[in-house]
Amino acid sequence: MTQLPRVSRTFLMTSMLLLILATSSFASTIFVYKAAYAQNSNTGFGETTYLALPNGKSIPIKYVINTGKLLGVVLDKSRATLNVLLSSASAGADNNNGNLTIQIPRDVVDNKKEGNADAPFRVHVDGKDATFKEVDNNKTARTLSVQFGKDAKVIDIIGSTSAVQ
Repeated sequence: MTQLPRVSRTFLMTSMLLLILATSSFASTIFVYKAAYAQNSNTGFGETTYLALPNGKSIPIKYVINTGKLLGVVLDKSRATLNVLLSSASAGADNNNGNLTIQIPRDVVDNKKEGNADAPFRVHVDGKDATFKEVDNNKTARTLSVQFGKDAKVIDIIGSTSAVQ
């Protein structure tokens, strides 16, 4: 049996999730091999999506998005990657670009270098390097602001560790 390259596995997993999201009409938790899916709700940071874990617990992920819609998040713990699934902006939207500001709990995904110092995350939009900046940082979470195009489907936030059980 041949092993698919990492990009193909990620694309396949993301495609499967998008297909499930597009065809399902119920709000439930969906588990994927070493991954978890989340549903959205409104809160004070803008909005919150809950990362559902295999142990039955959930972790709130706060965010603000200015165009399109955040459909959910998937944690690939084996790659220390948080995949953010987006819907396209409306066809008549004047603004071609969007921005997602997302608060990532350090136990979900973090990126460290030697000496346990923070290192910048790697961020991809639809598999390509993204323009982003870290806008806040404390002992429990890091907040990123990520720019994306109107047709973006997936933002990958790639770290080095995930302490989620």
